[in-house]
Amino acid sequence: MKIYRHKISFLTWLQILFIFTLLVYILGISITLMEPDAAVYADIPIEMIKNNNFFEVTLKGVDWLDKPHFQFWITALSYKIFSINNFGFKFPAILFSLIAAYYTFLFGKRFYSIKHGSIAALILLTAEHIIISNNDVRAEPFLAALTIVSLYYLAIYIEVKKFVYLVLSAVGLAGLLMTKGPFTILPVASGIGLSLIVVGKWKEIIHWQWIALIAITLILISPTLIAYYLQFDMHPEKEIFGKTGVSGVRFFFWDSQWGRFTNTGPIKGEGDLLFFIHTVLWAFAPWAILAYSGLFVKIREIIHHRSKTENYTIFGFIFTILVYSVSSFQLPHYLNQLFPFLAIITTHVIFKMEKNYKFLRLQYFLQLFTVIILLILLFLLHIFFFDSVPRIDVLVVVFMSIVVAVIIIIKEKTIVKKILLTSALIILSVNYYLNRQFYPALLRYQSDSEMAFYIKANNLPAEDLVTFEKIQWSADFYLKETIPEYRKEELSEIDLSGKLVFTTHEGLKILEGHGYHIEPVRSFQDFHVTTLNAEFINKRTRGKTLNETFLIYLR
Repeated sequence: MKIYRHKISFLTWLQILFIFTLLVYILGISITLMEPDAAVYADIPIEMIKNNNFFEVTLKGVDWLDKPHFQFWITALSYKIFSINNFGFKFPAILFSLIAAYYTFLFGKRFYSIKHGSIAALILLTAEHIIISNNDVRAEPFLAALTIVSLYYLAIYIEVKKFVYLVLSAVGLAGLLMTKGPFTILPVASGIGLSLIVVGKWKEIIHWQWIALIAITLILISPTLIAYYLQFDMHPEKEIFGKTGVSGVRFFFWDSQWGRFTNTGPIKGEGDLLFFIHTVLWAFAPWAILAYSGLFVKIREIIHHRSKTENYTIFGFIFTILVYSVSSFQLPHYLNQLFPFLAIITTHVIFKMEKNYKFLRLQYFLQLFTVIILLILLFLLHIFFFDSVPRIDVLVVVFMSIVVAVIIIIKEKTIVKKILLTSALIILSVNYYLNRQFYPALLRYQSDSEMAFYIKANNLPAEDLVTFEKIQWSADFYLKETIPEYRKEELSEIDLSGKLVFTTHEGLKILEGHGYHIEPVRSFQDFHVTTLNAEFINKRTRGKTLNETFLIYLR
């Protein structure tokens, strides 16, 4: 059985799906920045530009020691080109997602086939959490791209021994380190290292090339190390995480990653051995079941010494997942860095089992079950969340995607094409709905940004705005102001008379107790939108989950 009887038809479908994917990504640009992480990532580059200081990382004027500089530098450059707005912030994430897909294609093409690379790129671009990460932007689009870039060039170097590929891999590794610290190079290091060990290439393992790679990488990350040294190590009097004498260089190499892993650093979490196993089910939807099959097939090939292709991706994925699983700090978006590897592994099982009709038929029904569940969940989401029918364009896109998917299921005789096309169409239509219909409505319950929009719409003086007993970051972004934050402990030392104040119920009581006359301006409904639950989604019980915030004048 051949996978594609008509190559042009396959290429046409790829072009259609790529355009559809870009449309979904573009729709996500206009979605309001979500609190807290995306808003924080957006604000830091603004402060760099305002201060004309790209070496120091600050948030609301306070030294910020959590993530290194690379993403902030890239975002600041984007702001310089496109201005400080949603597009300026989200464009780099989309660009790096496309780079990740392109290098996934190149990797698949070089080590498997051009069809393998094309399908792997499609799977990566349409994985649910890849799409989400271009809306709720954090470091993950950058990590995914830089990881596959590093692995691609290092794998080529091992084959052809051209020094330029070692340098290009070092560029990718340096980008990883300067985005989120040492643990980010683990997928590349384990993928290459374990592959060489398994095949017994000891001369490759004990070789000067690794010293050169480390040296070049250290040179390339020197801007971050110098920046950390100047901002923190030279100022031991600064209080960071409640301590003085904090070394930025030490934090970069140890506390930021190893501290989280061992739960001894300033930022702590709770671990669950199965967390990433079940997270894949939704984060890599609709491809998760195929991905599990791919992992099983690839591992079996290695155990029985039947693997005739690269093993970098499987070793890099498995080892990193094991390390992350025993870590005490786990978040769903940690998986995104590994999704290029998983896309390549997933595609491998499609080609490996293309002559196994029973396997393909089982996978087909499982994928069909997956997309039906996705559509049912989408229907239930709309029924419970909204009172009105969807937008006309949303109805058209979702309906047409379902119709085309049904036609493919009925008319197409090639099972693999049914699997790929129906899954991609449905997940893209689902995310078209989310980006066009759901997220814009959801973000109206994020009072921080809604308050900023209200101030802009009514030409209120943003320079007079402060927050009291309320932490926010998105209003800083949309008002292009660093909004001062005050606590009740500071009331005896400050005078808020004449200020425009954003606060909570508790804040109102405290201000009244200190003798301020409150002049109401506007109240807002508030919910932490990145922690959805069933009670909030249900419009009948939503009111129980909402808090209220207030914009007031103090006299």
